[in-house]
Amino acid sequence: MTILNTRRRLRVMLALLSAFVLGACQISRTVSDDDPPAAGTTVFEMYVLQQDRDRAFNILFVPDTAYGDMSVLANRQAFVDDLASVIENAYWQNRAYFNGWGVYNYYYMTSAGSVAERPPAADGSFRCPTVTWPTQVATDGAFADQIVLIHRNELRDCGGGGRATAEPTSFRTIVHETGHGLFGVPDEYCCDGGYFQMAPVMYSSRAACTGDAANAGWRNCQSFTSSRDGSVWWRSQGNITTNLIMRNSGDEVWESGPADWAVMAAAYQSLSGSPTITAPAAFAPAQWSYTVPPPWTP
Repeated sequence: MTILNTRRRLRVMLALLSAFVLGACQISRTVSDDDPPAAGTTVFEMYVLQQDRDRAFNILFVPDTAYGDMSVLANRQAFVDDLASVIENAYWQNRAYFNGWGVYNYYYMTSAGSVAERPPAADGSFRCPTVTWPTQVATDGAFADQIVLIHRNELRDCGGGGRATAEPTSFRTIVHETGHGLFGVPDEYCCDGGYFQMAPVMYSSRAACTGDAANAGWRNCQSFTSSRDGSVWWRSQGNITTNLIMRNSGDEVWESGPADWAVMAAAYQSLSGSPTITAPAAFAPAQWSYTVPPPWTP
């Protein structure tokens, strides 16, 4: 890295940190032709606090072609403005994510992809949209732990394998899909989601749910039947049965449940350096408005 690029990177970081401190947690990011790429030639920093990527969850946003040519600064700025809103109104509206704000790095890509809705299957069941990812996702974006393609056309989104799609205002969808990609948490809604046994969240039998000591602090085993294959699943999230982030998609962000937090806390501890993340003061369904960042041990 040249001295010039180092200075540019420092200027970008100082601008981001100043915006965070002086803007009451509001992100203001102005793009420039001088911005150095963070990976390859197409990935740039959006909001990065942890330069050691092994000590962070690295989220990469990819623009849909509808944003236009990303070499045009006005188009890139429009995309980046949407991403600032996503970070503030999606991730930071969920305590389990916001309390770990210092271990999330956000990047964006200038190569674009596209998302197109698919008709239902012959039996009427939902099918995930067709996604065309830019080739640079597998090269420049290979370091990312979660990749989200942001598109403007309305459709029901999907995720899998650390990749997902979402509209820029589908805040709950973005956090929901990140729950899959970063933490491997299963869907918790009835009845056409992706289900699998994952204690202390989801169980394949009532006995497994009621016999797990890991959920003793909130145990309340509730069953539902998958419309996909007729299998019966048991979920344990205490008295919280609605307004859980993994229960549905949409705009308004919901909170994580105690079982979700147990999984997330273990994942936080698995990061290099084992950062200390404060547990949420409250779980779903109450909304909240953040004011200042919680303590963070880098």
